[in-house]
Amino acid sequence: MDPLTAIGLASAIVQFIEFGIKIAERLDELANNASDVPRSLQAISTQLPLLLNSLGRIKSDAHLGTLDFDTRCILRGIVSGCMAQIAEVETMINEISRAPGDSFKVKMKKVFASLRYDEKAWDVERNLQTYISVLILHHVIDSKDAPAPLSEDTFFDVREKRVSPFVERPRLMRQIDEHLHAAARSQTTNPVILLLAGEGKTGKTQLVLEYCYQAHSLNQFRSVFWLDASSLESLYLGFESMYATIKRSADGSRKEKLAFVANFLNNLWHPWLLVLDNYEPALVYNHIMDILPSMGYGGIILITNSEAHDGLGKVIRVPKFLTTNEQTTLNSVLIQEVQRQNEEEIRRAVDLGADVNTLIWDQWPVLHRCALFGLSSSVSFLLEQGAIPNPPGAKVRKPLYWAASGGHAKTASLLLDHEDETGIYSNEAENQAVFNEAAEKGSLEIMRMMRTRREVILNSRNQYNATPLQNAAKHGHMEVLRFLITEGALLENHSQAEGAFIAASSAGHFEVVKVLCGEGKVSPNVLDEDGKTPLACAAASKDPDTRKANGLEVVRYLLSKGADPNPLTGSESPLEQAALHDHMEIVALLLEHGADPMNSLNGTSPLTSAIRFKSPGVIPLLLAAPVRSSTARKAWLERGMRYACRTGDRGVVLQLLEAGADIDAVEDDGLPKGASPLVLAILSGHVKVAQLLIRRGARQDVADERGRLALPLAAESGYEMVVRDLVRAGGEVDGKSGENGDTPLIVAAVGGHEKVVRVLLENGADKEGMNRFGDMALDVAEEKGYKEVVKLLQ
Repeated sequence: MDPLTAIGLASAIVQFIEFGIKIAERLDELANNASDVPRSLQAISTQLPLLLNSLGRIKSDAHLGTLDFDTRCILRGIVSGCMAQIAEVETMINEISRAPGDSFKVKMKKVFASLRYDEKAWDVERNLQTYISVLILHHVIDSKDAPAPLSEDTFFDVREKRVSPFVERPRLMRQIDEHLHAAARSQTTNPVILLLAGEGKTGKTQLVLEYCYQAHSLNQFRSVFWLDASSLESLYLGFESMYATIKRSADGSRKEKLAFVANFLNNLWHPWLLVLDNYEPALVYNHIMDILPSMGYGGIILITNSEAHDGLGKVIRVPKFLTTNEQTTLNSVLIQEVQRQNEEEIRRAVDLGADVNTLIWDQWPVLHRCALFGLSSSVSFLLEQGAIPNPPGAKVRKPLYWAASGGHAKTASLLLDHEDETGIYSNEAENQAVFNEAAEKGSLEIMRMMRTRREVILNSRNQYNATPLQNAAKHGHMEVLRFLITEGALLENHSQAEGAFIAASSAGHFEVVKVLCGEGKVSPNVLDEDGKTPLACAAASKDPDTRKANGLEVVRYLLSKGADPNPLTGSESPLEQAALHDHMEIVALLLEHGADPMNSLNGTSPLTSAIRFKSPGVIPLLLAAPVRSSTARKAWLERGMRYACRTGDRGVVLQLLEAGADIDAVEDDGLPKGASPLVLAILSGHVKVAQLLIRRGARQDVADERGRLALPLAAESGYEMVVRDLVRAGGEVDGKSGENGDTPLIVAAVGGHEKVVRVLLENGADKEGMNRFGDMALDVAEEKGYKEVVKLLQ
């Protein structure tokens, strides 16, 4: 049975008070006889009277009756616990008193040199403080009467000298701080170990010194110890020095001292930092884990010149100091290796001191470029080395966007993890851009990632006003399209399906077209913002790599779904689109389904488009197609004939002549009006076409609206072969034309065309023929200074 239960709570309190008063008196006696009483006993001598006074007020049954049941139960446990704690104190006091032949002070030192008693005393002090806190909580003790806790010992045992001025190395300082962050804030119960490695004279010691002073001043590491670890003996001596600093005593064996220091750090309530300078793994490693603390809110930094790292903790390599020129050179090497995508050399350049935030072309951080290339190991390494993923004022998008642009899911996941770890996130607009870019590039994994881990909208529009669904359709990403539809993209905004349908038709993505037309219920005759139908878009479609038509399957499907083969009001003709891209099979298919080859928009038709864009295979199909009337066909052929003469395509001219085109059909409404095919060919500089028309019997007496005839035009342009053929075909060699009434010889002389002059003279041209001003060819040639022409004419 619990003694308190047997004798009653009031009686137990009385017994505790009587016993406690005796112990308090003996503690006072210790304090009076020794000037250096252990701090733990000082705390107990302060706490015990408070407990005795507080419990003395409620030692009667009447007072106990005023307390509620829970408080009485708690009080019963506290009295029992306090009795056990002061019994421990009595044992320690008796041990001190038994030491024969020594002074009181020596007796006390001997007893408390024993780690067992020192730890017991601290346990008693902490337990009594806990009991006081509980009594305050239940209003048995007034909080203002509680003793102030004794200030805890802190130590800053760092004797290395700091250099002045200290050269700031922010990246390395940031890395040290980040790795020791948890230890400096009591967020870990196991010591964090960091190795600072590098060649001698690289400033490792000064870096750690600066960190120690900064962290201690910020109250992050309240106790700091600096030891030499160049040999096992020097390390042992360092721990013995720590013992002397903490205990203010040199008594005890080496084994006891090492154990005390480890135990002290294991149980220290505030963060501590242990620096082992000149660490030599070859001499120390096999013994170091036996003497380092294994628990506690601590950090351990090992400074070493050795290249052999033994896996004790994270390694930060400290490069040598670099001049400005050396830094620039290393940064250039880093840029070069990033562009080469050489991950091993990227790491080496950074280890040598290259700046991890170096810019390529003054705008691309190397981290962003590695993300674009999908160099996930380099991205991870650069982030570890302090690269900034979201630099202020950056001229390019964040690295997460470039990872999505390259379709690199592993790199994107790594960057998202880094954001989660650091708490520095991209904003909503940036996340949305990543989602949209992933849709365009077909990276379903990244889209799922962004949809799960960040806030994104299914139907947001990018800078080109396109939604993810439209981009997926444009690029034929079926899995992405299915994902977006399953997620509800069409339910939120069905109108975007029309743009997606047009985009898929333009690119010739048959499966996407089927899904949008079938499941998406998009009309095959919908119009885009320029008035083009999906059929016209598909007819113009070309594979981006081979440049061959890839829309045949889409055209066939759309026609089967009721797409109109002829242009809707104001829209481009599917047949014209197929003709200008030389898509012969699509042209044939459209003609089979009733496409009108003579359909014209803004003066162009499938025939003129085929002529203009050099689609010779299409022209026979168009010429062989059935037409609505012979009159319309005649006008259609003549328009094509004149267009072919302008473009200089003799093959098409022959085809049109054979198809029944009039060789002398004049221009009714174009420029210039009234011009015949022959005049148009000469005006356009197509000599071979002009010769073909002359030899096929084209008339020479048809003038355009400005009165220009074929022979004077050819002479004026210096086309001696055309002039020769025109004269041989009956051209009037001395005929006058133009507002001045010039003869062909005068016109040729004005231009200094010696060969044309010679052809005209050989064919009987009158050298003395004059214009209305009385000028002859010789007069003009002399005036212009054309000596060779003058010789011919004299």
